[in-house]
Amino acid sequence: MSDRKSFTFTGTIWVWQARSGEKPVCWFFVTVEGQTAAEIKLAALGLTAGFGSLPVRATIGVTTWRTSIFPHREAGGWILPLKAAVRKSTDVGEGDAIEVTLEI
Repeated sequence: MSDRKSFTFTGTIWVWQARSGEKPVCWFFVTVEGQTAAEIKLAALGLTAGFGSLPVRATIGVTTWRTSIFPHREAGGWILPLKAAVRKSTDVGEGDAIEVTLEI
């Protein structure tokens, strides 16, 4: 029997952009907000690592990977980074609403 806790939510992909020299650098995220964020915060007590990060297993569609979510002060929840390989395998991009399952 697993002690893992599972949380499913729908969020919209957004992009944070910065400049590195002449080239823009883009990072893609989904924000975990509301009741789901509060439930994760409670379940994460004693499990967080550097910068308040929380290791998770994330699933979008049939794609599952290990990553971490990070506290998001502005939204009061968490942010989930979406690396290029995940976006490509799930065929998602900026502005798409996606269903995500997180396991901790």
